[in-house]
Amino acid sequence: MMELFQEYDVEFVSSTEKFDTSTPMGRAMLNICIVFAQLERETIQKRVTDAYYSRCLKGFHMSGQAPYGFRLEPTTVEGIRTKMMVPDPAAADHVRLMFEMYAEPGTSFGDISRYFEENDIKVHGKSLFRPFLSQLLRNPVYAQADLELYEFFKS
Repeated sequence: MMELFQEYDVEFVSSTEKFDTSTPMGRAMLNICIVFAQLERETIQKRVTDAYYSRCLKGFHMSGQAPYGFRLEPTTVEGIRTKMMVPDPAAADHVRLMFEMYAEPGTSFGDISRYFEENDIKVHGKSLFRPFLSQLLRNPVYAQADLELYEFFKS
């Protein structure tokens, strides 16, 4: 912001704080405040990232809607209330069917969408759309977790 002010030869004078960039002392005070604001922003970001990582390692659900085929169920982990994903039997059967159909050679997203429409199978109460299907089939949450998959994602 200060670079922009300098580029257009603009001075900043605050009516509520003692900032006046037209004086050397005012510019110095503002630059000190900017440095501390940047330090605080980076410190907060690091703390939030570390807390998020720690919660993930403990198995906490990290917010957001559960992927199709799962539902969130309240649980307690290490004395802290959180939620965990558990399979939703009916929806999980639909997901399994999508994967089985897509594994067949020559089957397209359109073929699967038409099958679901013809058999009146709804996803979240709506018809199955190709973009949703594409995203679902690429979501790693549906993969069987094993060492081979771990190495794939690690690479």
